[in-house]
Amino acid sequence: MDTMPAAQTVEALIKEYGKLVFHTIYGLTGDWEESQDLTQDTFHQALRSIDAARCSSGEQFRPKAWLLRIALNTVRMQQRRRKLFRFVPFSLMRENRSAEQAEASHEKLNEQAIPVQPVGYGATKSVDPAELIAEQDAVQRTMARLPEALRVCLLLSIVAGLTTAEIAEMLELKEAAVRQRLVRARKQFQQAYAYESGEELFDNSQTAYATHPAQQDCASEQVLHEKSRHVRLAARPATTGRSYA
Repeated sequence: MDTMPAAQTVEALIKEYGKLVFHTIYGLTGDWEESQDLTQDTFHQALRSIDAARCSSGEQFRPKAWLLRIALNTVRMQQRRRKLFRFVPFSLMRENRSAEQAEASHEKLNEQAIPVQPVGYGATKSVDPAELIAEQDAVQRTMARLPEALRVCLLLSIVAGLTTAEIAEMLELKEAAVRQRLVRARKQFQQAYAYESGEELFDNSQTAYATHPAQQDCASEQVLHEKSRHVRLAARPATTGRSYA
């Protein structure tokens, strides 16, 4: 992949990591359509910067972590723009010629880019759609209740499958800080999920065998992975785009 042209490399990355990037972004925004747009933006940025990234990193280049870093930055930039627009007077938002040209260029890029399709579309496994959609909504509301710092760490761990060391490097934190955030995130997720869904994550028989903190953490991890799987299966299909199922 290192010797492939930029466009061909990004095409391969979309096939391999498109679903992962989308669901990481969706876990942060909670908005399906916006997440598709931000996923598109993420790969636009990847196309522009992948040559420089490969050159600077050399053999240490890790595309998954690199893409997720771009995705997080893309979400944060969108959040900053949204906050800024709340305070910008309408009179200052008139489009000038250069803005129109930039918009036209952006639209042209969108037309040429490959649309990203959510995970789960076309899945063949027999699953009750109503149950999965309800599960997805409950998990999404639960994730929205977590502070962003905890939510990011949990998504990178559960959805992206990154190690503590990889998360620490990406977020420029110490590994101990990441582990602490993950412990807090799992605990808050359990509490918030019980509130949102009315379902306790551990029944009496489970807690009887998981009295040790390490055992509880292991059980918690299994539950979170299961919820993450349900969310991915409950994905709603996009109106256009190719299938990644």
